[in-house]
Amino acid sequence: MAELQHRPPGTTTVLADLAAGTDVWQARVHQGQSLAGPFELYGTVQLQDRRHRPSPSYTHALVHILRTSPARPSTEQLHHQAARAAALEAAATVWLGGQAAVEQPPPQAVADVPEPRTESAPVELSPAKAEGDPHRAISEASQAGRHTEAASIAAACEQAARRSHGTQSTEVAHWTEVRAFLALQEGVPDRACQLWLQAAVVRMLADQPEDHPEVAEAVDRAHHAWHLVSDPARIRELGTELLSLRTRVTGKSGARADVQRRLANLSRALQP
Repeated sequence: MAELQHRPPGTTTVLADLAAGTDVWQARVHQGQSLAGPFELYGTVQLQDRRHRPSPSYTHALVHILRTSPARPSTEQLHHQAARAAALEAAATVWLGGQAAVEQPPPQAVADVPEPRTESAPVELSPAKAEGDPHRAISEASQAGRHTEAASIAAACEQAARRSHGTQSTEVAHWTEVRAFLALQEGVPDRACQLWLQAAVVRMLADQPEDHPEVAEAVDRAHHAWHLVSDPARIRELGTELLSLRTRVTGKSGARADVQRRLANLSRALQP
């Protein structure tokens, strides 16, 4: 941060994904979770010691949001969305977010995730919205809480991409990922998980290799959304599909074992 100390105030924004040893991390905690400077600062500092081996989950979340969001959110919105998506260990994480730290939702909130809604009728889209600037139209509808409209525009764009580029194309996968992002924003993680799994398969069928960053990102996002699902039947259904993909797109160390463990725990919990 020393290199930024002489920047004019208001000209610099820093997004940081940091790891620190015990002494440095404790110092950050005692200094009110902030790093002083003439810049806006957002991000995270994770504790790194024998028990904690931090991963760049915050960075991965930032990249995914920028890639799939219909329009670029403000830096503060981007930070808060990434903070929620990264799902880092609260006890070993210091959040940097301007004047206040980001508050992570408590784990028990997962049980309150609403079930998918059944829409009564499709939304009528104006030609300007559907054909002119769909990403902007989706963003405006989503931010206004018109989730059905936003999802309908994205679905229409996905159908158009399917007609223009074929079912097994990265263009179709992109719009499927937009729909997944919208589902997660709406609070329907099972739908988001299903769509991200679908997007990963489409990307591989479109000749993107299993280790391609966009394939890996889709599976990782599906994995994260799966952990937000509370209905046992959906956990099992989506987890079985996720486990199959994890044999090909392994992700970080322990990802496949995590799926196996949750499915095994579910089976034991359901036994009479």
